[in-house]
Amino acid sequence: MSLSFGLIVISAVFHASWNMLVKAADDKVAYNVHIQIATAFFVTAYTVIFYPDAFYIHKPTIYYALLSSFFFALYQYFAALSYKYADVSMVYPITTSSPLFIIIWAYFLLDEKISFMGIIGIILILAGCYIMNATRGKGNKNAIYGIFLALLSAFLYSFGAMADKMGVGTVNTHLYIMLMADFISLYSIIFTTISHRNSRTLHKKVKGSIQWKLVGIGGLVMAASIVTYRLGLIDMQISYATALRQLSSFFGVLMGLIFLKESYGLHRIIGSIVIITGIILIRLNL
Repeated sequence: MSLSFGLIVISAVFHASWNMLVKAADDKVAYNVHIQIATAFFVTAYTVIFYPDAFYIHKPTIYYALLSSFFFALYQYFAALSYKYADVSMVYPITTSSPLFIIIWAYFLLDEKISFMGIIGIILILAGCYIMNATRGKGNKNAIYGIFLALLSAFLYSFGAMADKMGVGTVNTHLYIMLMADFISLYSIIFTTISHRNSRTLHKKVKGSIQWKLVGIGGLVMAASIVTYRLGLIDMQISYATALRQLSSFFGVLMGLIFLKESYGLHRIIGSIVIITGIILIRLNL
């Protein structure tokens, strides 16, 4: 269980690194399309090199990969859409609320039972993420719609997470991880193309060596996040795993402070303390 805990924490670090790279990209929409392709390439290469025996047909594995990736791609789409109607600082914390739904689904579908203190730990992590990311924004009459879309994205993610847990539990875990990464890249590209079909953004080529480096590094980092999280998920309850994954928000703030010279502020210090308290409670209950 200690290994699973460590893998998911490492995954959160990689995920936060990927988000920081997105901030550095000049054209974030085009960058997302290219990075999805790069991620699928690296995960596929990893599977081919290290797990060649995984390449055989196993229908449940394929079905779970199709299902989880579909909901994860929908989550990304609606989360991005919510940013158009409300401040990111307002809706982002809401998109991280999926563990609250997952606790319910896991109880009924996977017979997962977590302790009272474990539930408190999950709630503290989510509360800490909210405190760290919530800031006062300008009034927006469309904010309610943005909040609804953010909540919808978290709701959809919870279904993807359940299929994800079932997928890594199949007899062909590594084939599942590869297919899930490939399918989510395909779905994301399709959704992005549809939503930006009248824009020239997607027709722009990646310009310059620096942008190519961002795509390569970003794809490698995201691939590492995908693989380490799924390997950690094998032996950990999904209710705890998805909450721990929210550590990416905490690491993202730290990276912004160190590398981008962003301000930390009192609310982020309080949020960090709340998150760390939640992590300790979860670790003690594993």
